[in-house]
Amino acid sequence: MTTFHESREDMHRGLVHELVGPGPRRPGRLPIDPDRPVVPDEEAATKVWFDAETGEEILTGVRPTNRYGVGVLYPALKDSEGTRAGQSEESRVGGTPGLTVTGELSEPSISDTVMEQHFKKLAPVSGSTDDSADEDLDLSLANAFDPSSLGVSVNADLPDGARLVVRAEMGRYEKLTVTQQKGGKEYPCWVRKPVTVTAVFAAEDLRVEEGRRRKVTPTTGPELVNEGTLSIDVDAFSRTIDGNHLITFVLTNRSETTGRRSDDRVLFQAGFDVIAEGAAFAPYPELRTGGAEDEERQELAPAEEAESIALLYRRHQTFALGHGCAADWEKEPGETVSWVRAECLPSYEAPSITPTILLPCTDRRPGADRELTVDMRPLADRERWKEANEQVKQLLDGYDGWIKRKRREIGDLPERHRAAAERHMADCEAVLGRMRRGWRRVHSDPEVATAFRLANRAMLDQQARAALTPRPTIVEPAGLRIDEPFPTGEVPVDRGKWRPFQIAFLLSVLVSIADCHDEDRELVDLIFFPTGGGKTEAYLGAASFAMFLRRLRDPRDIGTDVLMRYTLRLLTAQQFLRASSLICAMERIRDRRPERDLGGDSFSIGVWLGSATTPNRHDGQYGSVKLHQKLCKEPATAANKFLLTRCPWCAATMGPTEAQRKAAPRSGVRRQPAIIPGYVKEGNKVVLKCPDRRCPFRDGLPLLVVDEDIYESPPSMVIGTVDKFAMLPWRPEARALFGLGPDGNRRTSPPSLIIQDEFHLISGPLGSMVGLYEGIVEALCIDHSQERASKPKIVSSTATIMNYREQTQAVYARQRVALFPPPGLEASDSYFSTWARNEAGQLLPGRRYVGVHAPTLGSMQTLQVRAKSALLHTAANLDEEQRDPWWTNVCFLNSFRELGNSLSLLQSDIPDYLRGIRRRERLDTVRYLRNVMELTGRRRNDEIPRAIDELSTAYESGQAVDVCLASNIIEVGVDIDRLSLMTVVGQPKTTAQYIQVTGRVGRRWFERPGLVVMLYGAAKPRDRSHFERFRSYHERLYAQVEPTSVTPFAKPVTRRALHAAVIAHIRLTQPDSLKPFPYPEHLVRKTTALLQERVEVVDPEEYEAVQAELERAEEEWRAWQPTDWEANPYSGDPLNGLMRYAGKPAPDSVPSRYWEVPTSMRDVDTECRVTITQDYHQEGQS
Repeated sequence: MTTFHESREDMHRGLVHELVGPGPRRPGRLPIDPDRPVVPDEEAATKVWFDAETGEEILTGVRPTNRYGVGVLYPALKDSEGTRAGQSEESRVGGTPGLTVTGELSEPSISDTVMEQHFKKLAPVSGSTDDSADEDLDLSLANAFDPSSLGVSVNADLPDGARLVVRAEMGRYEKLTVTQQKGGKEYPCWVRKPVTVTAVFAAEDLRVEEGRRRKVTPTTGPELVNEGTLSIDVDAFSRTIDGNHLITFVLTNRSETTGRRSDDRVLFQAGFDVIAEGAAFAPYPELRTGGAEDEERQELAPAEEAESIALLYRRHQTFALGHGCAADWEKEPGETVSWVRAECLPSYEAPSITPTILLPCTDRRPGADRELTVDMRPLADRERWKEANEQVKQLLDGYDGWIKRKRREIGDLPERHRAAAERHMADCEAVLGRMRRGWRRVHSDPEVATAFRLANRAMLDQQARAALTPRPTIVEPAGLRIDEPFPTGEVPVDRGKWRPFQIAFLLSVLVSIADCHDEDRELVDLIFFPTGGGKTEAYLGAASFAMFLRRLRDPRDIGTDVLMRYTLRLLTAQQFLRASSLICAMERIRDRRPERDLGGDSFSIGVWLGSATTPNRHDGQYGSVKLHQKLCKEPATAANKFLLTRCPWCAATMGPTEAQRKAAPRSGVRRQPAIIPGYVKEGNKVVLKCPDRRCPFRDGLPLLVVDEDIYESPPSMVIGTVDKFAMLPWRPEARALFGLGPDGNRRTSPPSLIIQDEFHLISGPLGSMVGLYEGIVEALCIDHSQERASKPKIVSSTATIMNYREQTQAVYARQRVALFPPPGLEASDSYFSTWARNEAGQLLPGRRYVGVHAPTLGSMQTLQVRAKSALLHTAANLDEEQRDPWWTNVCFLNSFRELGNSLSLLQSDIPDYLRGIRRRERLDTVRYLRNVMELTGRRRNDEIPRAIDELSTAYESGQAVDVCLASNIIEVGVDIDRLSLMTVVGQPKTTAQYIQVTGRVGRRWFERPGLVVMLYGAAKPRDRSHFERFRSYHERLYAQVEPTSVTPFAKPVTRRALHAAVIAHIRLTQPDSLKPFPYPEHLVRKTTALLQERVEVVDPEEYEAVQAELERAEEEWRAWQPTDWEANPYSGDPLNGLMRYAGKPAPDSVPSRYWEVPTSMRDVDTECRVTITQDYHQEGQS
């Protein structure tokens, strides 16, 4: 297997060469003697030169300040014209010929009070200082667009005789003129000279009294080597707070200038190390701002959660802070470190997470441990039950042993961590107990055992089918043809295995799914696992088990059993295709099962989305029949809302073929309607059929994409967005999904399992709206005809969350929630997920983050040009077989405005800069951008799956995407193994978004490790803060996730949608014949009581406000006496209807006696609307 670890190093080096310098030492360079700088002829003059004595680079055709933009320190002293040395208007925009950049507003310069404010965050200053004010450390020079200094702050242990040594290896450029022997032509250039700086600080000088501060000069030095005309200072600023010796070391370019373009006085490749000799650096104290942000975090993040984070990340502490740069330190520190570094282009490699569990072996040789595997085949086969039992027993016993070992370690922990450790181990023991209980239930309950085996069989088949390569369908005059052979269905050897956490999760929830009165039925199980870890397989296994068990218990109970909800349409469409393979596998099992104990009705799945994504009906202008007609007439341009692009069982392609999509319509030529494979019009509807006549689903797939079909024949599983549930007040026929008939009476059991993916996105305004409607959804999922009514089981999943208990209670009104897998004693090991290490215990390659902050370039646009050009150029110069992971640069942008700017740069400035690189490096070829893609919500729904396929296209095909400009649509659902390179423009809004977005690359880390280049905006204080704490932030990335707030009963939410929830419950539980007049008092009271009960659980403080809002709604309903539910112009009665689409106010002629009811859950904020209150006078009127 080809790996790409070394080529990632090449990509990283290419970025360093372009932004920091010095440039690459390529073969074919020509040596130049600085003492006799001549070249023989013009051909020699066109080569890349280097210093014959030192091997250092020589820059030709560009000044050093125009060539490099990171790690540059300008002279601190201004010239007579008030401009920093080396800086001109050209260099301010990066010195790229032809590059026009709109400058950004600069942030206010951080004045000489920076350090004072910084220390105030740590502790209040007590007493007075004996040091004069002019000794305060001025870091304003580190914060300007043309910085002259950089520094790091440390917390040092300073015993007698100890020394702290500052060492720096940097560069300067000296002007040189090279003469051509033939013709005497002169070439101005710049030769690099290495500069070293050493300064020693004695511990006795650095120690100051508690509460005092002092500027400290080096005991020895600074000693400069090869400094030329440069003047460099190294200073320290020391202060003692709570016994901590907090010291800031600053390196400053104090050179004087003689003119505007004194590039020889500018310092390049700046940075330094601080080495502790006889001393050590301790963890830096936590910053306390004392502001509203800290108060909010403390309020939202409960104490127990904070204690858990402190325990898990106790070995990942901050040892230094950067000022104008980032700080770095030893790779795997202990309680202290011996060196720290001021780094201008920081990088951090986040450890890879593996779900693999290694069983300890008695043979202690390296590599003797063996992997714990849980094969689905024995679990699906009654004849191999002994083998299955051994597998599960091994898993349970292994987890039990791990828990016992971790319990013994608690005694060695500091006292402050022991309470959290005890809670973690108690949670682990509880999960182990649930797993054992589930396995016992499989042994003791025949129906449960059968459902468990069938679920394993279905998941096994699903894995095999989902892995198939699409088989192209060819449209011919005689019909459809598929040349590729029909798949055998054999499961590849490397598939058909559960990841241990997946089967463990299934066992842990098994009893609470099987027994509606189990004590854990109302426990919300939250799968918390990193991106790409396999969460979907875990909850699909649970869903399959639930659906099989329902049919086994009553083959006639054919309604919807599983509601699976997402927040983004891209993810919903993708997961629909994935879940469809499972449903097809279940249907094949049902159809071929000789016992016929699964009923005569098919297992099926329906996708429930808005009309912009799927047709909601068959007739009408936007119905499936019309959409199908348009697709047949214009397959290249018409929207495809049928979602399915291939058969989920045999992978035969469906929908417009590649040839149909590429066929350009010819003007004036009438074409015969095309045959669209897989989409077949039958009567007054369109059905989905596999186009391969060899497929068992040739006569129809058990997949529903039209709302009408879903209501008519409720599928076993419904998958949709949370937004769709806002349509409940408008679509009373949706009661069918909850087992209710048109008369409001129960016909089948309600859904027993609700799955919510990406739970962290159910927060803020969206989460608040979801939480309000959730009370109605839960009520509809309760069968009140049973003697003991039970609530549905809820399973959710996420890779990033904080404050999960409070969020769960606010959304689901359930006070019990369990993370799976529960955390252990360290972030690196929860038994089911660990940091990937080799046999020697060393960390394996992970996703590498590189931070770029370049104030000297003047704008984010110039930085994008430099960084993206470097990455594009380096990828094109790798060996052919190494290019694929790096050829496509996925560029994430925080707004459409930024995306538009980036697109403009890719169309002009970046190609220009790439040509400039070719000229500078004297190369034969240049990288051309032939395929730049946009992946955003602005693309048509049916275009997004094709865009995903394009991104999957390998470099070897010649059709690979060069750059993909993406918005937050890629947060979830874009799972493409070939992608390894990403550029993030500006710090994303939240850490959760940052984790999700960057998790799109480097998914196959063992083969194609990820490289994420983070571009920070120099004019954005938040970006700068993240840059200066680069390692601290990335080392504790999951701990940095911001707490979320969900307030379903806050006033903005109830004013917008409380009445909608009341209407939804009444309309879905009553016959279609029910009208809003006469006022249905008993039904309203029943619904309001349900909501009031929920308020008492979720937010008791809002009880009175919600009560008042409900009373107001009741009074308005009584007073208006509406005779119809709807008051929209084309449905219902505009004059006497009760509700109207939100955002579409009625004209003045319509009385304002209606409620605006939302059709989406996305916005709860107050809006300002412009309403025309009087028509304009027409011409001729008096």
